[in-house]
Amino acid sequence: MRLEDKVVVITGGGTGIGRGTAILFAKEGAKVMIAGRREETLRETVEIIRSNNGSADYVVTDISKSEQVKRLFETTADKYGKIDILFNNAAIFTGNGNDISELKEEDWDTLMDINLKAQFLCSKYVIPYLRKNNGGSIIFTSSISAYIAQKKHVLYNTAKGGIEMMMKCMALDFSKENIRVNSVCPAWVEPDMELFRKNHGDKEAEEIVNLHPIGRLGTPEDVAYAVLYLASDESSWVTGTSLIIDGGYTLQ
Repeated sequence: MRLEDKVVVITGGGTGIGRGTAILFAKEGAKVMIAGRREETLRETVEIIRSNNGSADYVVTDISKSEQVKRLFETTADKYGKIDILFNNAAIFTGNGNDISELKEEDWDTLMDINLKAQFLCSKYVIPYLRKNNGGSIIFTSSISAYIAQKKHVLYNTAKGGIEMMMKCMALDFSKENIRVNSVCPAWVEPDMELFRKNHGDKEAEEIVNLHPIGRLGTPEDVAYAVLYLASDESSWVTGTSLIIDGGYTLQ
């Protein structure tokens, strides 16, 4: 098992990439603590893991609040004795479809709180636990949106660009302490293609799929396996790297 006895905290673990990664990590022997604001989805993820004899628990957390982030890590360390890996995954997608002149200030604040400030808080407060272990791994869910400009996506893309620079600076700051920091940069990931087509309609759905030369959208598992590599000792000489997982999207 690639993560045997490792203790992992995953934000946004109730759905999508976070859920897929939590399930995979548990299969690989990790003890998984997931966090998010919706208890129902967190509980579902934990039940899936436990039904397959994995080890998992959850803490309902608003990761934009420092006291709740501290409690998340304290609870994890109290339960499992340590923390080895943080997957900074949680994000929201709001306020897009506007250029900067149309963007509401409250939408800016809401998205930045979760997509950038929360990543800062989780990183800040996990570092002491990783230091106690003489090292560890932090992985961010970034996006290809950090690297390409898209019309009327200034809010989301700006936040993801900030994630990339935060990751690189942290990788330099903590490399001597054996704390590795990397990111994954997916294109369009969709766990439920039937629902995706229902929400977008067949024509728009097909247009979105065709943006990816491989001819399909990504799945949470596509990203989870990349995160697994960056979390495991197999990537012990990898830090400050952005791993693009996009079905060829950015080749065009």
